[in-house]
Amino acid sequence: MDQGMYPGNKRSNEDLSSGVNDNKRTRNLSSSRIEYRFLIAASDANAIFGRNGENFQSLRNKYHNLIDVSQLQTPERVLILFGDEEKAMTILADVLPMMAQNQGVRPGFVELRAMIHSSQAGAVIGKSGDRIKEFRQKYNLDTKVFPNPTPGDTTERILSLRGELPNIVECLKEVYAILDQTPIRGQIRNYDPSFYNGVDVERYGGFIENHDFQATRTRFNPNHQQNQQQIGGNYNNRGGNNHMNYPQNNGPMPTTTQVTIPHSLSACLIGPRGTRIAQIRQQSGCVIKFDDPLPSNDRIISIIGMPNNITQAQYLMQATVKQSQLWTNSTVAS
Repeated sequence: MDQGMYPGNKRSNEDLSSGVNDNKRTRNLSSSRIEYRFLIAASDANAIFGRNGENFQSLRNKYHNLIDVSQLQTPERVLILFGDEEKAMTILADVLPMMAQNQGVRPGFVELRAMIHSSQAGAVIGKSGDRIKEFRQKYNLDTKVFPNPTPGDTTERILSLRGELPNIVECLKEVYAILDQTPIRGQIRNYDPSFYNGVDVERYGGFIENHDFQATRTRFNPNHQQNQQQIGGNYNNRGGNNHMNYPQNNGPMPTTTQVTIPHSLSACLIGPRGTRIAQIRQQSGCVIKFDDPLPSNDRIISIIGMPNNITQAQYLMQATVKQSQLWTNSTVAS
């Protein structure tokens, strides 16, 4: 496992390496360098590389090789910036517009996912979530620390920041100031994207194949109607009414339908590296989110979109489950 460092942890130039398992190299830097790690979607990595790698090479030349990106063929990559905070934030300010253009939400808007040590997550969240709420209000950002560590028995968790580019950088400066005052406890086991398996990306803050940044911006308020349905079996309605925070108009409004499946069927719906659920999302135009397994070993899936799109998503999900069961039965029979 990659043994990189975080803000607040310094190492000599003898120990400093890129921290990306598929592209290791020793860096001839001055002492007291710091490493800043970010989890990015493959499409963002491609935008940073640019055509024939021209953008990436230009950045490396401009900043004396103080930037690295893992190059494994997985839906998510690790972006690493080296140097003191001022230098790292300067590099980040050059990188974020490339990511924003790729994500295409709106001009100047970007989502960035910083990687922090699990033992420092509490300091960023604050007591009862007070500090993360303060970040939201102070910098006008969507902010979240995901509950699960990254895959592969690591000690990294994801801090997601979504908003205007300058606000992202300013918020990160405050986050890193907090981390500088919060010593890491325990071992450091950094995430290697080769451990990616497409499972529970919503719990650790990962990315699926062809990640839809428009979908991740969906927000809720307490007034949106929810419907409870099931794929096989009898399940109780969870109840509750919510209206999504969409502009009001005279047409139909998006709704949320919740379906319940046995947890054992999750893998066949998600597919290898999240490819099946990504295809269902793309074909139906819906946002589809998986909750954690219930004590009953069932799993609730929220499908968000226009009524016709939800119907299509349900059909595609049922067809996927049926096809998987037919394949399993035929395998057993043979």
